[in-house]
Amino acid sequence: MNAKLVSKEKNIVKFTFDASPEKLEEGMVYAYKKNKDKIAIQGFRKGKAPRKLIESVYGPEVFYDDAVNFVLNTEYEIAVKELGIDVVSRPTIDAPVIDKKEGIKFEVEVTVKPEVKLGQYKGVEYEKVETNIPENGVENELKRLQEQNSRLVAVDDRAAQNGDIVNISFDGSVDGNHFDGGKSDNYDLTLGSHTFIDNFEDQIVGHSIGDKFDVNVTFPENYNAEELKGKAAVFAVELKGINVKELPELNDEFAQDVSEFETLDEYKANIEGKLKETAEANAKQVRSDRIVDKVVENAEMDIPEVMYENKIDQLVGEFENNISSRGISVEDYCKYLGSTIESLRATFREPAVKSVKARLVLEQVAKEENINVTEEEIDEQIGKIAASYGVEKEKALEIFKEDDRKNIKEDISVRKAVEILENSAVEVEPKAE
Repeated sequence: MNAKLVSKEKNIVKFTFDASPEKLEEGMVYAYKKNKDKIAIQGFRKGKAPRKLIESVYGPEVFYDDAVNFVLNTEYEIAVKELGIDVVSRPTIDAPVIDKKEGIKFEVEVTVKPEVKLGQYKGVEYEKVETNIPENGVENELKRLQEQNSRLVAVDDRAAQNGDIVNISFDGSVDGNHFDGGKSDNYDLTLGSHTFIDNFEDQIVGHSIGDKFDVNVTFPENYNAEELKGKAAVFAVELKGINVKELPELNDEFAQDVSEFETLDEYKANIEGKLKETAEANAKQVRSDRIVDKVVENAEMDIPEVMYENKIDQLVGEFENNISSRGISVEDYCKYLGSTIESLRATFREPAVKSVKARLVLEQVAKEENINVTEEEIDEQIGKIAASYGVEKEKALEIFKEDDRKNIKEDISVRKAVEILENSAVEVEPKAE
């Protein structure tokens, strides 16, 4: 391979490596097979012209791009591993020499992970974290379950009032012109929920089923649709139905319906226990974050911008997957908020910066402490991942590749590093306000 480090300036690394003439030939064969159907040679149907003839007419350069890319698919990663560098950016690659006798000579420039100089990381002080169980947590959870198990009861002997769920049709206009999204023939609206703009819901209160009336509102100045900002609108509304929620009674029968417990008191005790577990887990996470933040504060590192951008890409991707599962595209999400992809990315910058710094520091702690991760631990973690997806461990072990196992190994070593920091940290009372 003959990979050679040319220079390293801060986090920018330049290196060279060679690919053999035999590897170049493999690439040329691949490129010929890929492109032969696209190349016209007089006297031959497309795809039938011999490679040597094509090269004599167009020159061997006609296949170089695809041949070089073919070689890079394997040889680049081998060179990176040979040099032992941790690349965090797309490489800039040049091939100044492509020759059947010499092979290919590559020149590469990449950004690598920065060096991290740890300060104090054992015995750091962190402010005590209280375990706070939500006030009225049990009552709020029971109310949520009541709402979840409620039923709608139609009302036809009175006018609409706050708290009712009304079914309406509406058709909105601004200056006599209808607009997108301003019409529905069948819409359920909870009065008093402030779902609709301005005092729209208030103007339905007092009307009875069958009433047809106008609702006058003004769109807010920060409304997501530019053409409607600050505009006065008129909605022609018809009240079609009135419903109220009927909540189940809180008793032993309710507890039996929504849980595995026989009595309401037993169910309340279970809810209280889970709330306590959650509060303790939250407090533990806050303690861990404070300790890691302190270690990061004590460390020195010059982080390349590309690492932050990569993390933002990941966070935006996770967010996009999350909302797409609910049928919303990220473009529509931004449009609804009157925002842009750029401003959305900006909201993820702070957590991205924090995450990147913490990860780099914890990886360095793992190195300093010579943390070891066994193959058995990696297999065990793969088993847990497989179980979460309903896949057999043996099948997952076959699927997970070398890079996957490497990533899992790094994650386990980072978790062990956190444990070392937590076990040595010193709890102190919070500073007075």
